Order: sequence, then structure tokens, then C-alpha cells
Amino acid sequence: MHRAVLARPGKAPVLLSVGALMLAAFAAGLYVARYEIFPYALLSSARKTFVSLVEINLPALDSPLHDPRRFVDVPPDQAAARRFEFIGSDHLTDPIVVPGGEGRFREYCPDHAGCLAVEYAGRGEVRHAWPYRPEELEKWLEKEEFAADFPYEHVPGFSFLDHARIVGVSPYANGDLLAVFQFKHTHPYGGGAARIDRTGKPVWYRPDYSHHRPHLTDGEVALVPGLRSGRPMDTEIVPGRGDPRIRMSCPRWNDDLVNVIDPAGRLLRETSVFDAILRSPYASLLLHADPCDPTHVNSVHLLGTDAAGPGLEPEDLVVSMRNLNAFAILDRDTRRLKRMVRGGFMMQHSVLH
Repeated sequence: MHRAVLARPGKAPVLLSVGALMLAAFAAGLYVARYEIFPYALLSSARKTFVSLVEINLPALDSPLHDPRRFVDVPPDQAAARRFEFIGSDHLTDPIVVPGGEGRFREYCPDHAGCLAVEYAGRGEVRHAWPYRPEELEKWLEKEEFAADFPYEHVPGFSFLDHARIVGVSPYANGDLLAVFQFKHTHPYGGGAARIDRTGKPVWYRPDYSHHRPHLTDGEVALVPGLRSGRPMDTEIVPGRGDPRIRMSCPRWNDDLVNVIDPAGRLLRETSVFDAILRSPYASLLLHADPCDPTHVNSVHLLGTDAAGPGLEPEDLVVSMRNLNAFAILDRDTRRLKRMVRGGFMMQHSVLH
């Protein structure tokens, strides 16, 4: 009587099968990344979320700013009196508007998520408080006119209330407020610009990657730092005459813009700050910057009528750039870079004239 014997497969076929599966998975990954098809967006968003949690949140836990002992509860009836300390004077020369946000200035906006901003005058009395209504702003994120041109990769569970913060405000003559937002754990981080009426309702909201402090001109035209994002950057810079070309590249970079927006929320003009520098004699300064975020524009203002210096004109643009430790002056009409200023300052914000 013969006993049937089943031959055991050798190790070679198993290893070949595993290797083939790994090679197929690798090829599929390359195809997904190259053509950005499903599930590229999901995986990319998950990676950014993980990086932000590890590189931003976890190290910050060791910061003294996160020590709960530094926060002292102040009764609402005492909060207003403790917001100001006058030094050298007993009143404000001009009214000031202070940005708020979720949970801030709640004593003035008790029926809402806090105040979007508060205007102080005189001896510190509140002239007006704009309620913060993030639920109204969130509705505008789904409007089709922006969804295609300005897609966001949001962290799972995104909400305007939890992930938006106010970075700058400027009042219109009728009491409306121009506000710019940033998003936490979102790519890109620019949360857009909005015009908010005195009751806190948006007149318009542009989720267009606007990201830093706005400035309203005398004609109530808004100058707002914005950006393009998601595109690869690959360019060459010649540091000086006869020098070899140096390549700058980044798979997804932030191209900072100066956006000009009319009172109705329409985009009148946009200017790439990077391109203006690249076409100027100061292009070599870009070689010292992060190629994925080379300029990091944080404010745009206008030169006043008393602007001094050869070749400068009133209403030329003053553009503050954190990552170049510099500010630039662009021609008001052509947007040609006229002057680059660097000095004993670093990572400056909101240069004013």
C-alpha cells in the first residue's frame, strides 16, 4: 500500500510571489503619485495631518505657553477693566480694533462664539464689538466658484470653529470689517478673506488662500497677502554675472501673491512676489530662502504722500517678507521691484510707512 506524499513548496516560489506583490504595490504607488489619482488626496492629507501633529503639536507641549498654570480666570465684570494699562497717557488718541476669535471677548458677545473683533476708544471703552459667527462662514467654503480653483486638504473632522483663527482685521467706513483667516492642520494654511457686517454676518467670503494681515486703502480697496499652492516649482537663478546657474525646486510650493480686492469682494489684480524678485537685480536673495516657502509675505501697505527716495512714488506697494528678512517696494502700476531693504531685523511683520 502506497502512501500519498504531498510535496511542500520550496522557498523560492514563495519569495518570488512576495517580491512580485511588493513590486506591483510599488508600481501602483508610483502611478497614483504621478497622476494624483485615488487615493492620492486621502494619503497626502493623512501625511500632512501626521506631520503637523508630530512636528508642531507635540514639541509645543513642552513650551511654557502650554502650562495651564499661566492662565488665570478673570471674572467677566473685571475683564474689560484689566485689558488696558495706559502708560504716559490716560486715553487713546485714535480708536483701535483688536482681533478676537473663538471664546475671546465673550463678555461683549455672550450669545455667540466670542467676538470677531472689538473696537476701543477714549479711555478704553468699547465702541463696537463684531460677533464671531463661524457657522455662517463655513457655509461659504462649499460654494462652487471657489471649490475648483482653491481646493483644501482639511484635517479629518475639520470645522471653522475649531480650525480657523483670525490673523488680521481692518474696518470699512460703514462699520463692516475686513477679516483674514488661517486654518490649522490644513493645506494650504491660508483661510481666506471676508467682509463681515456689524452683526457678524458675512457680506462676502473668499476662501482663496489669503493668509495674513489685510490693509484697506482710502478708496476701501483691500490689499491682502495670498498665495498659489500645489504646483511644483523648478527654476534657475543666476546669482551674478558669469556665475553658474543654481536650481531651486520644490514639489509643492507657496507662491505668495499681492491680491487687490474691491469692496464687493471681486479680485481686481494679483501679483506674484516671487516673480517680481526673480526679474529684479535681487534674485540671488531667493537662494537663501526655503524653496517651498521662499518669501512668506505677511503684509502689504502703500507708501504715503511723503515717501522719500529716488524713484519712489506715493502708493507704491510696501511688501513685508518674513522668510527673506526683508521688505520690498513694488511699483504701484507695473509691479516692478524698485527696492529691497534688509537690515538689523529678522522675521519682521507688517512693515508700515
